[in-house]
Amino acid sequence: RMANIITSSPQDNDLYIKTEQLIHFRLAFSVVSLVVAVCISWLAREELEIYPVVAIILMVVFYSAILLGLLNTGMVNTDARLHRINAILLGLDVVSLTGLVHFTRGVESEVYLLYLLPILLSSYTFHRKGIYATALFVSLSYTSLLLVENASFLPFLVEQPTDAGLAAAYSHRLWGRILARSTMLVAVAFVWARFCQYMSGVAQQGANRLREQLDDNNRLMTELEDKARRETLINSINSALRSTLDLNQIFGTAVDELARALRAPDCAIVCLSRNITAPPLIVEAQVTVPRQLNAAGQEISPQRASSGGFDRDLCEFVLLNKSTYEKQASDGKLVKTFLFFDPVKDPAFKNFKTTGNLSDVSSLIVQPMMYGDESKGVILIADKDTHRSWSPQELELVKSVAGQVAVAVEHGELVEQLSAKNYDLLNKNLNLDAKNLELRAIQSQLIHQEKMASLGRLVAGIAHELNNPINFVHGNLPYLREYFEDLKKLIGSLDDLTGDNKPQVAELKNKMRYDFLITDLDHIIADLNEGAERIRFIIRNLKSFSRLDEAELKEGSLKEGIESTLKILSQYYGRDKIPFETDFADLPPILCYPGQLNQVWMNLLSNAAEAVMSVPTPLVTIRTEEVNNRIKVTIADNGAGIPPDVQSKIFEPFFTTKPVGQGTGLGLSICHSIMQRHGGEIFCNSTLGEGTSFVLEIPIYTSAADLANVRGRGEIDSIFEPALGPGMEPD
Repeated sequence: RMANIITSSPQDNDLYIKTEQLIHFRLAFSVVSLVVAVCISWLAREELEIYPVVAIILMVVFYSAILLGLLNTGMVNTDARLHRINAILLGLDVVSLTGLVHFTRGVESEVYLLYLLPILLSSYTFHRKGIYATALFVSLSYTSLLLVENASFLPFLVEQPTDAGLAAAYSHRLWGRILARSTMLVAVAFVWARFCQYMSGVAQQGANRLREQLDDNNRLMTELEDKARRETLINSINSALRSTLDLNQIFGTAVDELARALRAPDCAIVCLSRNITAPPLIVEAQVTVPRQLNAAGQEISPQRASSGGFDRDLCEFVLLNKSTYEKQASDGKLVKTFLFFDPVKDPAFKNFKTTGNLSDVSSLIVQPMMYGDESKGVILIADKDTHRSWSPQELELVKSVAGQVAVAVEHGELVEQLSAKNYDLLNKNLNLDAKNLELRAIQSQLIHQEKMASLGRLVAGIAHELNNPINFVHGNLPYLREYFEDLKKLIGSLDDLTGDNKPQVAELKNKMRYDFLITDLDHIIADLNEGAERIRFIIRNLKSFSRLDEAELKEGSLKEGIESTLKILSQYYGRDKIPFETDFADLPPILCYPGQLNQVWMNLLSNAAEAVMSVPTPLVTIRTEEVNNRIKVTIADNGAGIPPDVQSKIFEPFFTTKPVGQGTGLGLSICHSIMQRHGGEIFCNSTLGEGTSFVLEIPIYTSAADLANVRGRGEIDSIFEPALGPGMEPD
């Protein structure tokens, strides 16, 4: 500080600006002097030695350029160095002018007036002593020059040689002129110095008045900026209050803005937690206060960051003892803001056990956040600067912020209470809606179950009724073949007979088209046998799929169930129809409800078949594998895929993407319920334009008791959902 270091940009320093301007003036003056010297040399060639004059002018340009370079490089960064630079410049100026006067000879009477220029320049950067010192140096330089130039006549002035004659007289007259001119220059120099000092003082007074006005303006601007910051702070808190109900965000905005406005990074809000057993909520400022500069660019406040936060013990102590307004014992005045200087020694903290947390705190502000008569917490502001003083405006700002935050806390509590009540009502409504939906689902499932059970019994009955006749037909076909062969042998033996009846037999065989009948009967018996076998095969598949003739819970093969379902869905899958690929792992039979699993395969394979109907090269893949004691079944198709916005709804009851009348919305819901009954899971992975895959995971159980433990909500006791034609497919 003693050296007056230029902390801001050097170009903002007044002395620096003046020095730079004077150097520019010297450069410009040198250029003009060079032009004038050339003109004088051309007009009076014998009166002026042009080369020494040009050399002196170039020397001025040289040292001015060097010192200007030093300024621009930032090496001159203190006022003391700037003063030394100006002193050197003035000294060089006087020496240069002395040389210029010496080499101008006949015109020196006009040039020596330039000696007044350094005095004028000194008044621009120096005060009284500097101006008079410059005037004295100018006088000594000019007088010394005259003495040196006329040193050869000095003996005539000191001694009186008898033979001097005219030279002695000339010497006396010359020295008289030298003395007169020196006296006049000294007088003019000091008068000019006095005049420059006076004008400098007048200019300084004007500058001081201007600075006072600028200071007043700066003070007004500072007050306006402080007021604007306060308004901005209040608006920020109000905006946070309107935009969110999160107290952490509101508190964070309040302490950050307050820390910036007060230039106090150690700022926090402390309030009780909503949970009674939880510790108090502490939200601290997370800002770094930038350094502050004065009008001259000098630092008056360094950059500061938070010192590490408030100690929790201190926060709890203040929240317990200083969270409400207090009345003074002396006059009963209500104290709304508590300001402690050197809080370690303050009586208010005598009961605070860990006072070491306050050892480095110079001042502490405690501002209760009151809403009516209820305290919502406190605002803590600490500062370690021993020179920090808190203005009434700053304390009023803290109180205003505390009021706004208290309103925010009260508003948040009211909204939370209202939200809790609305949430309870909403839960009740949701529970009611869920119950209604569950009842509808159960009712629809019961209806669907009864329909499927009836249809299953009907199919089983039909299969049973068809089984007896077809067994009769199939059982008699071998005898029919045997009898037919015997007849062929009998008729063939007639050809071996001799006698008159042989032509009659031949004629009769010709009329009956015996050869055609024999061949056609062979084909008919073969077709009857093939048809009977196919009918028996279909009946076996129906009985195997329905499982009505077997126990409900048993060990079953997933592979057989899927293959049986594919045979039932022969209208979709088979030769010249939808191609499918299977990759069945060697899996053991599992304890399950085979009829219900067949219903799952029926729903998924039917949906897959419908999904690939419009695909140019349809393909359905079925894969089984055992992973972590669970059987994983994947049924995938390359259809159009399921839109992402409906994928989360496909397992909901009554949800369907099919047109009205073509789907009940229960197919996948029933599959989900069946998987739950088996303790398994079903997932859907679908991408638009690529296809859909359903992944089923079924645990492997070793006993019926283990499987019974997982039976829960959504049990489906229906046996299967047939797919007998268009309009009857599962959803």
